[in-house]
Amino acid sequence: MRKISGNTFLSDPPKQLVLEKGFRFHHGQTIAPFTIVYETFGELNAEKSNAILVCHALSPSAHAAGKYTGAQDEKPGWWDGLVGYGKGVDLDCFFVVCVNFPGSPYGTTSPASIDPRTNKPYGSRYPWPAVEDMVHAEKVVLDHLGITHLRSIVGGSLGGMQVLLWCACHPGMADSIVAMSTGAAVPVEGVAWHVIGRKIIEADPRFRGGDYYDGTEPLRGLEVARMVGHMTYLSTHALQTKFGRRRRANTRQFEIDSYFEHQGKKFATIYDANSYVRVQAAMDEMDLEEQYGSLQSAFRSWRGRTLLISFDTDWLFPPEESESVVGAMRSLGIDAHHLRLMSNNGHDSFLIDYDLITPPVREFLSRL
Repeated sequence: MRKISGNTFLSDPPKQLVLEKGFRFHHGQTIAPFTIVYETFGELNAEKSNAILVCHALSPSAHAAGKYTGAQDEKPGWWDGLVGYGKGVDLDCFFVVCVNFPGSPYGTTSPASIDPRTNKPYGSRYPWPAVEDMVHAEKVVLDHLGITHLRSIVGGSLGGMQVLLWCACHPGMADSIVAMSTGAAVPVEGVAWHVIGRKIIEADPRFRGGDYYDGTEPLRGLEVARMVGHMTYLSTHALQTKFGRRRRANTRQFEIDSYFEHQGKKFATIYDANSYVRVQAAMDEMDLEEQYGSLQSAFRSWRGRTLLISFDTDWLFPPEESESVVGAMRSLGIDAHHLRLMSNNGHDSFLIDYDLITPPVREFLSRL
């Protein structure tokens, strides 16, 4: 019987899958042993036929929903508004798996992990992961759980990019997909902002090429890079209504300056700079049209039902990115739909506007 904590539920602690023979990265390197952290939510039925894979984005972890202890001040999982009992991804019906992908600093072997051969963090020696590695790690966990087929694969932003790559790499694995605030590649404007952020980190004297773990203070370069990245998550309306040109009290500091400082410092205390540059670079590197020759070639074997959701104020992945994916799929006879929603919350809408995304996701999944 599930235990409810307020508006959410008590989730199981993270699980570990240790690969003693190691994990081979897409670009050829292998780390052994290698640990993959994942979480599961709900109950897997006897036939193992009710599983949904949720793919997380750059900032979150495998903790997609629920609380570990139920404490009042504990924050629930990053997609708790969508995943839960009676919610859009209904745990009364589905068993959800979320895997912390390679490169992320939240448990899976990462640049900050200790290399048993040197007793020092991997640091600059950690491989540069690709989105293919994220999909591969998810597949390894599903194989470990004995799940050979999924009802759906769901994700937003970088998570949505993983969803689309699943269609190309493992087209027979799922009945359907739901991808939000995403595309087959990051548009050049987004790549430009990302490149600037990574160069800021690399220019920090304390970064030292990625071997900075003898320090204790967060890197200022990571703080500022996060401010740059955060700009792509907001919308013009959000910037104007939340901050405008207002100053703090009687100072010369703009409210937007104070907000960015807060977000940058908070992020740099929990995330790792090596992880940030690597995961973001993997996001920029993925380009299904470039890799497969065309989007039609990328999705040529995919036949599952498809729902893409975009938001009109999303700077990072404008609705046109979803439209191009759906157009390519429809040209192949795939049952693909694009839902363009209006929101003032920009790219972060898929993490905020649950009143907008829950009804279409619930309806879509109910018809599987």
